Amino acid sequence: MSLPNGIEALPMAEWTNRHENFTQRLQASACFKLRIPNLPTSQQQYQQTTANFQWLIRYGIEHNVRMRAVGKGWSFSEVPVTDGGLVDTLALRQSFALQPSMVAPAYQTAGRRADNLFFTECGMSIIGLEQQLESRQKSVRASGASNGQSIAGAFSTGTHGGAFRFGSVQETVVGLHIVTGPDRHVWLERASYPVAAPKFTDWLGVTDVFRDDDLFNAALVSFGSFGFIHGVLLETEPLFLLEESSSPRVPYREGVKRLMTHLDLTGLKPWLQLPLNDPTRQPYHLTIIINPHQFDPTGADPNRGVFVQLLFKAPYRAVYPRRPAPASGFIYGDSSLGLISTVLDHLGNAGVALVPTLVNRLYPLALERNNGTAGTMSETFDNTNIRGKAASAAIGIDNRDVLRVLAEVHALNQQTPFPGVLGLRFVKGTKATLGFTRFPVTAVLEFDGVEARITRRFLEMIWARLEILNIAYTLHWGKINFNLTEPRLRKMYGDTAVNQWLASRHRLLDAPTRRVFTNPFMERCGLDKAPAQVPVV
Repeated sequence: MSLPNGIEALPMAEWTNRHENFTQRLQASACFKLRIPNLPTSQQQYQQTTANFQWLIRYGIEHNVRMRAVGKGWSFSEVPVTDGGLVDTLALRQSFALQPSMVAPAYQTAGRRADNLFFTECGMSIIGLEQQLESRQKSVRASGASNGQSIAGAFSTGTHGGAFRFGSVQETVVGLHIVTGPDRHVWLERASYPVAAPKFTDWLGVTDVFRDDDLFNAALVSFGSFGFIHGVLLETEPLFLLEESSSPRVPYREGVKRLMTHLDLTGLKPWLQLPLNDPTRQPYHLTIIINPHQFDPTGADPNRGVFVQLLFKAPYRAVYPRRPAPASGFIYGDSSLGLISTVLDHLGNAGVALVPTLVNRLYPLALERNNGTAGTMSETFDNTNIRGKAASAAIGIDNRDVLRVLAEVHALNQQTPFPGVLGLRFVKGTKATLGFTRFPVTAVLEFDGVEARITRRFLEMIWARLEILNIAYTLHWGKINFNLTEPRLRKMYGDTAVNQWLASRHRLLDAPTRRVFTNPFMERCGLDKAPAQVPVV
């Protein structure tokens, strides 16, 4: 088969995600790798790559093959893959800052700066993006608190981080270039937030320009099902530092509880040095980590408290107490997690008794001690805390429900010990239609541990308990979510939001193209169906 300039065959019969918790079977003849075509100018290279995406869609339609772009393989769920063919896009990393002539006048007359807009192809990693921006004295506005993902994979699955006054990664996106068919590729942005001038969309060569809030908000978190995302326009800001204030054992008393439910930092003063009266330093990122096997919900035992980390945004300066490099040797998440997972599975019920001891041994190694240091975004989130054969699930809840949910988790952990630790991050609500950080302030409760049957049993108990108590929750798209079904999805987001998302997908993709971008995960969740009402284009 003769392939266009920039497309290579990538024969592989199966694919395993980075965290090794699942392997996806594939059609070997349907996998490809995209590279930047050998052409004289960057515009020619970019537009030929768009044509290559269209060639792939046509191939999928003609050969009845389902396809998905694959990024860094960061997801723990099958949401971003397919049983057909995968397309490796990681070599696509063209990027540039927009000139004023490429930016909508309305954007600039509102007092916004054109040089804060940065365009990149889909294969750019978060760390690569951060490093490029920082060399230009700019910063990304949010990351996922780890930076190995591709930019398209990160926001498409709702990667959240802990920016409780800003939001998730998708909130940094202000424009999308999506290839939506063999003869169509579109530019999307909000009507309420125009950014692109004709000079920019002409450079892309798009066939359609949509300025539509509903369409844009639906496409933001769509896990690759709205077509191939070729380019992303991000809004950045001047380079800043994140200064850390943290403490490993803060008693679970009123101060921490008001922090969780009201984002009130004042109760932490006995344990953390907080620059609350410094107007140049603003609270930015909040993390709480809990060892469920050394947790005193009464707060009476200060040695069984929680780890609290607050990052304050401060103006960049050349000299600052830098965060240390990651420690060498064993840290939480190395391959030992896979070994522990195997041990637990083989021991069966007898292994349950070992869980608290194993977690208590690992827990101190999970905590970074960087209190008093500072760093840029790339320096702060320079690695991921969980590696190897790991399991990670996350639920989104209204932060006002955190205390109730933690009480339930503590009680269930007394029955079936969870082989891992709990993390809490707090994120401002998203505009994305199916963004799982949908509450005004979403508390993301993470369950990070080993991949084992006992982990899945524990997660099933948590999900069932929340439903019995009628506590509203959502599930992270890119983490373990094997209980997600159409009725559960509609309960989480409501019929109006789900139908609006489906209507947007039908508006952008015709039926043959929708079949190419439908995968088994979507069929399980009813996201392959027609909406209740499809608006006329």
